[in-house]
Amino acid sequence: MNTLHTPTPPSPTLPTQLAVPLTLQWKRQPLPPLQAVQVLDFRAGEIALLEVEQGRVWVTCDGLLEDYFLEAGQRLSFAGPVRLRVSAEGHRPARLNWAQHRAPEGAAHPPAPVAAPQPMAVVPRTAPSGAALPLNAVSAA
Repeated sequence: MNTLHTPTPPSPTLPTQLAVPLTLQWKRQPLPPLQAVQVLDFRAGEIALLEVEQGRVWVTCDGLLEDYFLEAGQRLSFAGPVRLRVSAEGHRPARLNWAQHRAPEGAAHPPAPVAAPQPMAVVPRTAPSGAALPLNAVSAA
């Protein structure tokens, strides 16, 4: 019996990263109800991390069709360059905490947080249930 054997190429190796805790400077952004949308800009090479502390927050990213609605405790991150527009959803105030950090050299996504309080899933309003996040948006949890 003849069989064709194709050797499997070796798996690419990724540069090893030290397990160093990520130190972030969080900024608190109050979002009063029924107020103008606020803009957050992040440059190339930066990772934008968002976490809702209170209320419900609407987030949209220039160039993407999806809108995101985050509840208290939920997180979302974007790789820059990116312009985000945020506001409180509804008639209640919200509070958004956000941070930015430089992406590690060659990294496509931010490193996982050292101690995440709980995993979460964020699904865009316009996407069907279970749809994946857009290419340049990743969950930080």
